[in-house]
Amino acid sequence: MKPRIGITARFRSAIDSHCLHAGYVNHVVRAGGIPLVIPCVDDKLADSYLPHLDGLMLTGGEDIDPAHCSGTERQPDYQYQPGRDVFEIRLAEAALEAGLPVLGICRGCQVLYTATGHPLISHIPDVNGGSVAHRISLTETSRHRVTLTEGSAVAAAYGKPAVTVTSYHHQGLGPLAPDGHPWRVTARSDDRLTEAIEHPGDAWAVGVMWHPELPVEDTGDLADPLISAFVAAAGGER
Repeated sequence: MKPRIGITARFRSAIDSHCLHAGYVNHVVRAGGIPLVIPCVDDKLADSYLPHLDGLMLTGGEDIDPAHCSGTERQPDYQYQPGRDVFEIRLAEAALEAGLPVLGICRGCQVLYTATGHPLISHIPDVNGGSVAHRISLTETSRHRVTLTEGSAVAAAYGKPAVTVTSYHHQGLGPLAPDGHPWRVTARSDDRLTEAIEHPGDAWAVGVMWHPELPVEDTGDLADPLISAFVAAAGGER
């Protein structure tokens, strides 16, 4: 049976709809998984999704409310989604506790980081001086190079020491907290900021700050290699 991959959706209050970029679904299907869209609902329902899933993909979207993470300041005139934050943080905690394969993408990577006790960077340009553009504007993605750690899951997936990625975020991952989950940093951008984290144990749990569902080059009918590796870890064919 093909692995069932839960994919979190964002809630768009302006149109009263649960929404999801088609790229997430398309790449999971191409990788041999069955996508199951998870709407943003009451966090008390989060645990009930886990028995029906073989893997969990936490997707991109809005900033995480600073109320959920230390060292992060509220940005002026920015709309947060506190309900989504609470739901996805609990979903991430439950998936990690269960040892379920997890892939966090951009915001989803930040959810994994926040859920396990680590701080975020409020606004990357304040830290790197704009040396690497992690997004061009509120409506424009950027592309930049990411160096991968030898022997990591991300390096194994892409089969090369560095890749060019599509990026769209201004919050980032801060330094690992001493008392937080012991993530392994396995990718960095040229400004030395963390671009990927991986679970150090046997469970397959990876977070990346780039968007593999938005590949730099047209992949045709092929899935992104990292999404393929994730679906394979959830029980799919390699």
